[in-house]
Amino acid sequence: MLVRSNAATVRPLPFVPAAPAEPRRGASPAPRPQGGGDVFEAPGSGKPPRFEGLKDKALIQALHDAVAKHKDIGYSQARKVIFTALDNHEGKVKCVYTGRELRTNKIPNSSDMNVEHTWPQSKGAKGAAKSDLHHLFPTDSKANSQRSSYPFGEVQKVKWSSPSGAKLGTDAEGRTVFEPPAEHKGNVARALFYFSTVYGKQIPAAEEAVLKKWNVQDQVDAAELTRNGAIEKYQGNRNPFVDDASLAQRIADF
Repeated sequence: MLVRSNAATVRPLPFVPAAPAEPRRGASPAPRPQGGGDVFEAPGSGKPPRFEGLKDKALIQALHDAVAKHKDIGYSQARKVIFTALDNHEGKVKCVYTGRELRTNKIPNSSDMNVEHTWPQSKGAKGAAKSDLHHLFPTDSKANSQRSSYPFGEVQKVKWSSPSGAKLGTDAEGRTVFEPPAEHKGNVARALFYFSTVYGKQIPAAEEAVLKKWNVQDQVDAAELTRNGAIEKYQGNRNPFVDDASLAQRIADF
């Protein structure tokens, strides 16, 4: 017996081509890619890196030529920038060695918190280098004093330490070294690679080996990238080792 379905027959709708989308008007320009810009191409941009194929002295020279020229804002202004803008977040500035926070809207008393020259002044951070924000960070004064001008390294025998993990002591070879907390180790490494490249200062082999290790262990995070971009607004240059941390592995000897 033939059974008739009560369901209505569904007829396909005629195809109507969609109208082409109108271009957006007044759209904001695309944000600057992280690590990209006039000097550095962003990953995935489809363009070869500017320093592709270069290594060792040739790479150092190319990096120097790209970023060494910058505005010297002066040390007084550098301190003001650090404590009131660059490293001031919601009215607080945090020591990179101890994690201690200070609420401030001005340059604090130097006996409380001051500026750490990651590359010590006594070892060449003079002139424009003294006020170069790429290697300056806010630090607790006591921790800053403990670091003094000692090289960075991995402490085996501790003489002084902070709850954050910063330590002063001797390394496996008996050298007195300073070890920053884990979250700042990569920042230290990239700051010193920058300083060495821009100012032509040599990093001792033992220290360099540790810094390259830290550069890999403590990778660039969003905060470090943001700080790099902010410094560019003040000085007009970036730290290329923050934009591309792998550059350091292509240089055998800083």
